[in-house]
Amino acid sequence: MNRRTSMITAIALFCLAITNVSAHDDFRVIGIVTKVQASKLDVKSKDGKIHSIKLNKETFVNRDKKKVGASELKAGQSVVVDATGDSEDDLLALEVRIVPAIATSTAK
Repeated sequence: MNRRTSMITAIALFCLAITNVSAHDDFRVIGIVTKVQASKLDVKSKDGKIHSIKLNKETFVNRDKKKVGASELKAGQSVVVDATGDSEDDLLALEVRIVPAIATSTAK
């Protein structure tokens, strides 16, 4: 019985280790589209960094909570991108929301 418990524990730990190795982090990028290609979207965030984000057939693109085609993405649009990846340099878009442009205040 003790050997069986040890074996089950070892298998469970192995499965958990595999899960952690293959896990990706979630990222949210908010900014302006600078370039659109068939499988890639470049977004300039508020801090000035350009994020290259991969697109695939499963990427959900929407405007006003209604699905639209990826062909609706254009340079100059404001977007919120929920993505997954190992780092900010390796992102795959899960959802791209086209949002109204954010007005900046010039009041003194």
